[in-house]
Amino acid sequence: MAVDPRLADFFYNSDSLFFSVIYQELFLKPGANFLISLKGFGWTPALYFFPDLVQYFALRTIFLSLENGGWELTHLSYSAFQWIFLLFGILFLLQKFTKEKISYEISSLVLSFGFLIGIILILFKQDLFVFLPGFHGGNLVVLCWAWGFFFHWEEYNSKKSFVLVAGSVFLFSLSDLLFIPYFLIPALSLHLFDWLFKERSVHRLQKIVYTYFPVFLGIVVSRIVFQILRKNSFVLFPGTAAPKKLGEAIAGWKWENFFHSFYYLCKENWIYLVLIIFLFGILKFLPKKKEGANLNKPIHLFLILGIIVPFVFLLYGFIFGLTGKSGIQGIDRYFGEILLGFLGISAVCILRISYIPIAKFTFGCLCFLGILFGIYSSYSKGLGLAHYPTKLACLDELADKHHWKRGVASFWYVRPMRIFSKKVLEPDDYLYDLMLFYWQNNLNWFERENPPYTFAIIDGVDEKIVRKKLGEPISISYCDKVPIYTFENPEKSLEFIKENQGKIDLWKFSTSRY
Repeated sequence: MAVDPRLADFFYNSDSLFFSVIYQELFLKPGANFLISLKGFGWTPALYFFPDLVQYFALRTIFLSLENGGWELTHLSYSAFQWIFLLFGILFLLQKFTKEKISYEISSLVLSFGFLIGIILILFKQDLFVFLPGFHGGNLVVLCWAWGFFFHWEEYNSKKSFVLVAGSVFLFSLSDLLFIPYFLIPALSLHLFDWLFKERSVHRLQKIVYTYFPVFLGIVVSRIVFQILRKNSFVLFPGTAAPKKLGEAIAGWKWENFFHSFYYLCKENWIYLVLIIFLFGILKFLPKKKEGANLNKPIHLFLILGIIVPFVFLLYGFIFGLTGKSGIQGIDRYFGEILLGFLGISAVCILRISYIPIAKFTFGCLCFLGILFGIYSSYSKGLGLAHYPTKLACLDELADKHHWKRGVASFWYVRPMRIFSKKVLEPDDYLYDLMLFYWQNNLNWFERENPPYTFAIIDGVDEKIVRKKLGEPISISYCDKVPIYTFENPEKSLEFIKENQGKIDLWKFSTSRY
């Protein structure tokens, strides 16, 4: 990881370090206090409580005793654990449908294939969001587990299953709203198709409604809790990102926006989409064993998840004006369900071919050789753990020379510097026009008067406004051709901070955060 700058920069980017900064504030800063350190913290629109937050905090605590490499090991172990948890979730779901224990031999085939795909994704730097905290990857991890609980409840109707379904749906939908369409669209589609084409009766419809009662109970309770959390003034939860009003969106509807987004999405994910359809076709012709009929449900679940759900997301984006050249299709983390659809339908295919000895042996050998080749490719590039890019080393050197402590920077600099700087630099996160970026930051950082601002990284912030707010720099340095201003004007810094305090008071009043 550390020897591949492009890969490391993505793995340790500002978004993925959100929980790192929270952990640092809660447990590692001098005088850290759980009841004080979180006060005024602006969260992300998705709460990411589980599995992201719980998993990250647990792993970081395990590596707490390490003087060096603790953050890197936490990130790397998080990635491995997240991927393994996802693969075991697929096996868990398939076992619920086969109604018998999947043998260790077949499980090993599925896991080997999953590890091979994970290695390929990392080596080719594709879909890396699924390995990281705070990128909606947790949805993909928990989805199959939630489906497994749900279909177990549908069959046995036990109290334990009811609690598991309601509790998991509550927790997962509270953590990330995207879980709801991921879960509901494929499951509801299966039940509605079953009702339309197999047993169209009132009794069957009543049974479907009864089956979904714990699901909707969990969703309703999660929305109630979410609204309560939004209204608190201790930790600031922003709520979900609001699309355009429907009337405004309809006025701006252009079909070329939808088709542009559709083309872009297909171009970026064509391999997954083609393989999902191809494997679906293969599964229709492979010989079925006694559990074959049971495997029809997961086949169609993963097909709908990988093909239909992304289309529904695009349609939603078009209706509310979120498609076009800068639309949601360019944000790969919103379409990770395509990857999970591919992995799931591949796992079903592996279960089917596992009864053909020559196919099972050949496939196992290919996966084993692929994993060995991936390990060799990684090893040949060199091994390294510590993440300390040249730009950060340059900033630390300048900080030592000019006695920097606190500065102005844009979003992509702030969290990597706070976590990995060896000079304990504490830049504050500003937008281009030096307005405050409220989310993923603690408002107290912007309001404190000491230490004063002594540097500004002129990348993502307006140079003229920086000079206006903090005065003329006494020197200009460069790191990777990015200008860094040094200031010695505590009076101007204090004026700027007073402006921040006024902006924060106005924002709190306008959002009822007092």
